[in-house]
Amino acid sequence: MKYKNKDGIELNYSGDDSHQMLVREVISEAIRILNSHNMFDSQSKSWAIDRGIHFLETNFDIKEKWNEVSNS
Repeated sequence: MKYKNKDGIELNYSGDDSHQMLVREVISEAIRILNSHNMFDSQSKSWAIDRGIHFLETNFDIKEKWNEVSNS
């Protein structure tokens, strides 16, 4: 199931224009980062999560908005 916001709008990045391909590439890299941990090492898991969050915040310019939401 694809993500829908509260208004029922759904993401659709199945096309092949340069913007859609770049967004998919960035998200694929975030998934790779989040999966690049040792399952049996909590420090490794924490590193992957922190690195994944930082990567997404940097590439989608959302750090300030995320901090506002998480501090509410």
